Order: sequence, then C-alpha cells, then structure tokens
Amino acid sequence: MSALGKLRAILEERLALMAPARRLRLRTAERVLRGYADGRPLRLLDAGCGDGLLTLTLAKRHPEWTLLGIDLRDDLLDGARQRAAARGLGNVEFRPADLLQPLPFEGFDAVIALECLSEIPDDEAALAAMFGAAAPAAMVAVQVPDQDWRPVLRGSATTWREQVRQGYTRPGLEALLAKTGLERVEARGTYRSLAAASQEIRDRIKATPLPVRLLAFPFLAAAVWLESLGLTWGRPNAIFAVGRRPAQ
Repeated sequence: MSALGKLRAILEERLALMAPARRLRLRTAERVLRGYADGRPLRLLDAGCGDGLLTLTLAKRHPEWTLLGIDLRDDLLDGARQRAAARGLGNVEFRPADLLQPLPFEGFDAVIALECLSEIPDDEAALAAMFGAAAPAAMVAVQVPDQDWRPVLRGSATTWREQVRQGYTRPGLEALLAKTGLERVEARGTYRSLAAASQEIRDRIKATPLPVRLLAFPFLAAAVWLESLGLTWGRPNAIFAVGRRPAQ
C-alpha cells in the first residue's frame, strides 16, 4: 500500500472510531473496566466485537490486559486481525464464535457485549454463553438500546441496525441479567439527545468523500465532549448494565 493509501486508511479508521455513539460506548466501558480492574491486569472477552475497533483501542491503552474479541462475521475479524498486526498488538486476539452456543473458552475476568444483544434472536442464550465464559466473581457488562429511543432529527432511521427487537427497558434488562444468574446487577441510562443527533448526522455523511467527513470531525468530537460533561438533553437512548457472576 502506498503512503497515501496508508494515510487514508488511518483517517478512515479514526473517523469510524469517532462516531459519537461508538466513542461514548468506549468511554463508558473503559471507565467501568478500569475501576473494576483497580490496577490489576484483566483477561477480557469482547462479545460481538464486530470490526474490533473498540477491542483494539482497549488493547492499545491497556497493554497489561489480555483481550479476545469474538463475532460471527469472520470478514470483520480478518480486518481486526490485520489492524492488530499492523499496530504490533500482541495482547489481543480475534476468533469467530456463535453466542447462541456455549463458548469454547472460559475464565475471563470481565465480559462485555456492547450494542449486540438487540441483534441476537435468543438474547437469553447469548447471556448464558457469556456467563459461562466468565470466571467466578467476574464482571459482565452490556449496553443495549433503550426500548423507547427515538431519532432526534427528522428523517433519521427509527430502527437500530440489524435489530431483532427494538430495545430494552431498564427493569427488563436488570431482570434478564439476574435470570442469567448474575448478582449485584445495576443499570443506568447512557447517552442522550446531543450525542444521538450528532450520530445521526455522522450516519448521513458516512458515504460522502473523506474531506467532507474530516470537516465534520471537530463537531463530532465536541459533541462527545459535551455529552460526557452532561451538557445534553432528552431521555437516554441506551442502557448500560453491569452484574457479577457469583464467586462460587
């Protein structure tokens, strides 16, 4: 690949990672994981990792952690493997796996699943697979769309990507995690209308030429920053929930 091609690939990846909803998912998950780790190395499973950008970012920021990203789509995992190799990240691996089946690995200190449960027909089976991969006393964290989320801008999509259900209520998600066997379950709303609106703008321009998307980069970054400070409005568009596998 030419130097110009490499630069373009880097910029495309940075723009994908700066999608407001994705960036806020990463911030939320990393803050919770870092607090849970409390300075010790983690063995982390990212279930439904997709293109692996969040997994790779965590691997880069926390070289003392060991990460495994899994997804059904091996084409996406191939891209993630290539990025890991290009960055020289030896602490992350990507494997194909079906969350509707028991997973062939276990003993993870933490398991995360960000925005994939609403795309899985049998979410109880998927949570059971994640529970089985977690070590005793491990943390399991998920983020899902809120059942009552609505687009902010006229003409934006009213459904979530490849969803098989519209989303979850907070009590319903807490009950689902508890039914799986998790303890100390807590759920809260996450990003609201500012980040949602900026995400909708990003979705509308993602097929435009690279210079156009680069011009939008400062706005997207500012929206994430303001949302993180709580300078936003409206009801939550997503729910982040955490539970613990019992120690015994």
